[in-house]
Order: sequence, then C-alpha cells, then structure tokens
Amino acid sequence: MQILIDQMINLIQKDQADYKTYTIISLPSLFDSQIAVVPDKTWFDGYFNRDTKEQRWLPLDKERNLIKEWNLSLPLNLDIKGFKELLLDDEVFEQEIWFIGELK
Repeated sequence: MQILIDQMINLIQKDQADYKTYTIISLPSLFDSQIAVVPDKTWFDGYFNRDTKEQRWLPLDKERNLIKEWNLSLPLNLDIKGFKELLLDDEVFEQEIWFIGELK
C-alpha cells in the first residue's frame, strides 16, 4: 500500500496542476488496487454516490483510519475516504475501498 501511495505522490509532484491523482486501495483484494489520474475535479461530481440495485457504497465510520491501521505515511494535504462496497448479483460480494489523494 505504501508503494502505491508513494508513487501517487510522485505523480502529484510533477507539473500536473490540471489533473487530480489518487490511489484506490481494495481490501481484502489488494491486487485490485490502483492509481488513477483524472482530467479535473469535476470528474468526482457524484462519483462517490453509488446506491443502485447492483452496487452500493456505504461510507465507513469516520473513526476508521487506514493510515494508522496499516502504519502508513501520508502527507496532511491529501484526503482519504473509505467505503464498504456491496456488489449485489446472484451472490453478495463485499469489500472495502479506500480512496487516497486529491479528492476535492
């Protein structure tokens, strides 16, 4: 996880003022984690609102802190949001998704 965060920070520090960069940490399936770069912050409009018959994102308790739980380091100027993702099909698939980076 720290490697993903560090690489995301390296991307932010380059001259990319027009872009927003963040890391998505998937737990327990860490292999699904990724770094994303989007053209601008308007891309986030409505992005975190997932409440359909097939997919729900429930905000995790704000007292939870992935950075402390996993002993990671993160600059204070970056944001973090955690969700419990429910994929509802024939079976229910459940995981945590954490977004770390330029989220505003």
